[in-house]
Amino acid sequence: MSVMQQHMSRNILIQLAVITLVTILLAVYFSDTLTMIYFSNQQTAAGYAINGLIVALFFTGMLRIVMLLFHYQREEAALTIFQQNLDQDKPDLLHGIELDSIISLRYDTMESMRLQHAPVHHQSLAATLLAHESTRTGVIRFIHNILILCGVLGTIISLSIALFGASSLLEEAVSSTGMGMVIHGMSTALSTTMSAIICYLLLAYFFTAIQGLQTHILALVEQITATRLMPRFNVTSESVNLHAVELVSQAHLLVQSLHDNFEALNPEGLKQSIEKAAEDSRLQHQELLVQLREISTALQDGFRLPKE
Repeated sequence: MSVMQQHMSRNILIQLAVITLVTILLAVYFSDTLTMIYFSNQQTAAGYAINGLIVALFFTGMLRIVMLLFHYQREEAALTIFQQNLDQDKPDLLHGIELDSIISLRYDTMESMRLQHAPVHHQSLAATLLAHESTRTGVIRFIHNILILCGVLGTIISLSIALFGASSLLEEAVSSTGMGMVIHGMSTALSTTMSAIICYLLLAYFFTAIQGLQTHILALVEQITATRLMPRFNVTSESVNLHAVELVSQAHLLVQSLHDNFEALNPEGLKQSIEKAAEDSRLQHQELLVQLREISTALQDGFRLPKE
């Protein structure tokens, strides 16, 4: 995993902070225009209510995105530590990893299945993890789908207000109230549509980013599972055959090494060494027998035992 991949969540957080700062600066710079659009000619509370709903939904979705970014930042750190433990071949592969992380739960699940002598199905584990992680973005997906509809709803309500003002204006040609309602309705339609579009674009961008990050994390987990963990836990006929081939190859190398070492020795000198060792052993055996006879004679004389 490259440095860029390790800090993908951090990069998205930096983008979020930069866009937030730029948005605040633009809002301050165009404060007069925004005040005229959002607060002028507001004869009813419809504009405040609809814009407030849009902004509340937007901030709810963004808050959930920030929470997921920090969550996946911890997951990236856990995956990095787990890969380092694998590379260093540590006995405890979960050393320094949070117990509720994705890779920790995956390893514990596979270890539990191994202890129960159950086969490990990678496809089932991947499908279960994908379904579980998809639930984390449910709120964001819902807000993303209805946010633009809130702008359309605000436009419809605002046009209805404008039409109501227009009808009053037609009934009473000199009615200032009717003209004010028309202006209010058109202004509210503009503000709600603009709010919904801006919030939708920002939320859609970061929603796409969080989906990419989620896919990246799950891909890393499945890659580690397939390439590093499955060979440890899942014993198949293919893996047994490969292991047997490796053992035969190592045995062949060992026999070849012994044969080379034997040929490197001098056969004639080895034969002489064996004969000399046998002769020395025979002489030592004879000397030992003589000493045993002397000890036996001494015991018989000392204890006045009958001699055989």
